[in-house]
Amino acid sequence: MKYILFLTAAVVFTACGPDYLFEEEKNIANAQWMYRDTLDYRFSITDTTALYNLSVTFSYADSFPNQNVYIKFYTKFPDGKRLSKPLSFDLFDPEGKPAGKCSGGICSTSIPIQQNAFFEKAGEYVITLEQFGRQDALPGIKSVGLNVEKTEKKK
Repeated sequence: MKYILFLTAAVVFTACGPDYLFEEEKNIANAQWMYRDTLDYRFSITDTTALYNLSVTFSYADSFPNQNVYIKFYTKFPDGKRLSKPLSFDLFDPEGKPAGKCSGGICSTSIPIQQNAFFEKAGEYVITLEQFGRQDALPGIKSVGLNVEKTEKKK
C-alpha cells in the first residue's frame, strides 16, 4: 500500500512540472562572478513549430550588494549568426527584499527572459551569459542557470 501511494505521488508531482527541453545550472567559483567568466549553455532544437519559454535562475547571497545584475545575453544560431542583448535582472525589490526564496543566507529566483519564443532553424543553439556590472567581481552570485521550457503551443 505504501509503495502504491509513493508511486502515485511521484507520478503526480513529476507530471505537473514544466517540460524542460534544456536545464543547466553553472556554479560560479568562489561566488565571485568575474567579467571573464562567461557561461555557455548548449542545446539542440528539433521542433521548430513549438513555442518555448526561456528563463534564467540565480542563486545568490542575501547580502548581494546590488538590487540587480546586468547581463549580456548572446544567442548563437545553428548557421553561426550571433546576436546580443543587454538585460537587467532584479534580485531585490526597491525596499531590499529578495526577489526569490531564501534559506540560510542563500536566495534563489527564476526570472523569465522570453515567453512563447520560437526557433526558426533546427540545430544547436548556444546561449552565452556574461555579467557586465559596474565592477569586475560580483560578490555573492553562487550559480546561474538557463531553462528552456517547451510549451504545448505551436507557432
